[in-house]
Amino acid sequence: MKFSLEYTDILEQRELLYNAEEYSFDTEPSVQEVNFDILLNNLNLTVVDENNKIVQIWGFCSYLGWIRSNYNVPWFRKGVLKVIDNLEAGVGSYRVNSKEFPIYVNLQTGWLCIGNPDEKGYAVEFINNCVAVVDSKKDLVSLWLKPKSLPQL
Repeated sequence: MKFSLEYTDILEQRELLYNAEEYSFDTEPSVQEVNFDILLNNLNLTVVDENNKIVQIWGFCSYLGWIRSNYNVPWFRKGVLKVIDNLEAGVGSYRVNSKEFPIYVNLQTGWLCIGNPDEKGYAVEFINNCVAVVDSKKDLVSLWLKPKSLPQL
């Protein structure tokens, strides 16, 4: 699955939340009209409109397997994250990765990294405190998330 970034001064104004009791992420306000979801591990990245723009993140992500680290979110700009594959709307969901990506957490900064934090690429903040890194082959190599609060680890 391939992705594209478009740098703008505009991003989705949603708040990223983590619910420790449900082991899950959510964004508020939520989007009701969905084309399809992209699955990264067990997280849903919701795609809307004819441009295949990703506008929300939600779903299961147990903190019990998070790896403590000192990784920092890479330099990023605001913009849009899009799926560039021609995927059929209304089908349900499509998986990004065949194997689960590791999840790293920096307790000092509050940022999580799903994927490879060392992999270089282009970074875009597409939702408040949600940063995607896409490499030169247009692969999603990491997703950085900073929820409003972290669970007690």
